[in-house]
Amino acid sequence: MSDAAEALPTARVGAGGAGAASRPGAAEPPASRPASAGRLAGRRLLAANAASLVLAYALPRAFTFGAAVVAARALGAAGFGAYGTAAAFAVVLSILATLGMQPLLVRRVARSPERAPEILAAAHLVKLGASVLMLAALLVLAGPVLRYPGEVAAAAALLGLAYAIGAFVENLAAYFQGVERMHVWSQASALCGLVSGAVGVAVVLVTRDVVAFCTAPALGQLAALGWLLRRAPAAVRRPARAALADARELAGSLAPYAAAYVATTVYYKGDVLLLAHWRAPAEVGLYAAAYRFLDVGQALALAVAGALVPQLARAGERAARTAWRAVRLALLCTIPAAAALALLRAPVVGALYGAGYAEAAPVLGALAAALAPLVVNMVALSALSAAGNAGAAARLYLAAAALKLALDAVLIPARGAGGAALAALLSEMALAAGFALALRRAAAAAARDGGALREAA
Repeated sequence: MSDAAEALPTARVGAGGAGAASRPGAAEPPASRPASAGRLAGRRLLAANAASLVLAYALPRAFTFGAAVVAARALGAAGFGAYGTAAAFAVVLSILATLGMQPLLVRRVARSPERAPEILAAAHLVKLGASVLMLAALLVLAGPVLRYPGEVAAAAALLGLAYAIGAFVENLAAYFQGVERMHVWSQASALCGLVSGAVGVAVVLVTRDVVAFCTAPALGQLAALGWLLRRAPAAVRRPARAALADARELAGSLAPYAAAYVATTVYYKGDVLLLAHWRAPAEVGLYAAAYRFLDVGQALALAVAGALVPQLARAGERAARTAWRAVRLALLCTIPAAAALALLRAPVVGALYGAGYAEAAPVLGALAAALAPLVVNMVALSALSAAGNAGAAARLYLAAAALKLALDAVLIPARGAGGAALAALLSEMALAAGFALALRRAAAAAARDGGALREAA
């Protein structure tokens, strides 16, 4: 790509009518044609962005899903349970490094692409301090406080390092998402998944060791970071030193986004930590193996939602209607896949994980039923965040997290991994009902008085 093409773009949806320059004797096009052409161009751009983001989320998940299947077979249920515990713990601590900043960055870059270097410089500065804090907290909590076994603590530390690198990958990904060059992020994500998956498979087959397996994600994140830096404009790749005032302002604006991220992380990973506390590592391994299928569904939902973020950030009164249409489309696409997964759960688990994971099949049945509401929740979360109402999403996820943890406290001691899956299903359904109500109210308000999504949610 030429240097001129790498210049900072101004993100905009095609206005239409540009190709209809008048010619001698040409009939004047209808007045509605430019608007119609603009809508068509916008839809094509949205479809292209969605396809790129499907690849950005789905390709790395496909590679790492394959690596996880190999690791589950190589490590056994108990060893894979140790990995699941370390992974859940590292994800929860990663809150401190990533801060839920990406939706805010996408929103700001989409609205002011010419300020992208200053925005990213401030983000890098905030993430640097946050990552150091996260790694220190992880080492202290995993060892002296929680007294995890040595292999779990070491594996969590390596995964935490991957999240620290990934925090800066997210900053650059937010730039490419904000200027609607999603294909670059797709390429970086695919590279990350390929490196992580290939290294993970090779290492776990040779060593049969959990800690060695956890070196792979950090290498994948480094590969993605290198690719994004290579493709970024010079002004973004080497931004001027961030002003402390900009970093403080960015940090101050993070509160609702960080709250939403904290709530979603606790919501989706707290059950694994509770299961590890109350049950044997082998049962954690069964649950982690079944939950991998939900990870794939979540990745696809985030891809579709991510394509909407820049346009929702600029959509104004159309934001609510666009978000509600996306939720309904996601639901229609997910239900058949979830039904097929539930019906074929036993042969799927047997084919992928082997006979040692047969008890994961009923767990997968409950989790498959949770797939449709989970997809709705991911799309709705992105829609509210893009419209500047991350606070509403945070409140819904905090309420859902409280419900899910309460259900876990009752169901996990009694039913183990099956109880955790049932708690996940019930809480996803309750959360989807809350999001649906919020978006319907927002869409109705927008239709009534032209209000934006954030005004009625």
